[in-house]
Amino acid sequence: MTLLGESGFQGLTMDQVARRAGVGRATVYRRWRSKEEMIISALDTLMADFDVETTGDLHQDLFAMTCWLRDGLLTAPEGRLLPHLAAQAVSDPDFPSSHMDTWVCPWRDAVEAVLVRGREEGLVRQDVNLIGIVDMLGGVVILRLFLGHGRPLADEQIRDMIDAVLGGALVRGTTTA
Repeated sequence: MTLLGESGFQGLTMDQVARRAGVGRATVYRRWRSKEEMIISALDTLMADFDVETTGDLHQDLFAMTCWLRDGLLTAPEGRLLPHLAAQAVSDPDFPSSHMDTWVCPWRDAVEAVLVRGREEGLVRQDVNLIGIVDMLGGVVILRLFLGHGRPLADEQIRDMIDAVLGGALVRGTTTA
């Protein structure tokens, strides 16, 4: 991971990894068939479990989960590498992009569960596409980090975004705060 951060995806070589680990190149290739496979394996071992406790308050839970995503993308090694890996997945058809889901799905599943609970409690309309809401919340955070020159959304911006997204999803007369 350190080498990846130093060299970038394109600059990283199996030779560098072998030298840094103090082993022969053949040892590295016995474990991983390709650089992509090695990087995915390293990221899989680093990915922390999604562990935001829910409170039962729809708005507060979505806020905490969205902040967790923002903070993880800013500070965790796999979060900082995600833009590079996403670009690689788009440009290289052999890149195992299916593994990217293992880093995003726990967050998506937890946010969807909060929205399902909101629907069951009569807060969220039955006809609303919950996955669409999940994608909107995560998409804005990711887009801002990828294209916002490293300027993440502030807490108040996240609250405003959640209010805007939920504005069309809530049952009439329901408030989010």
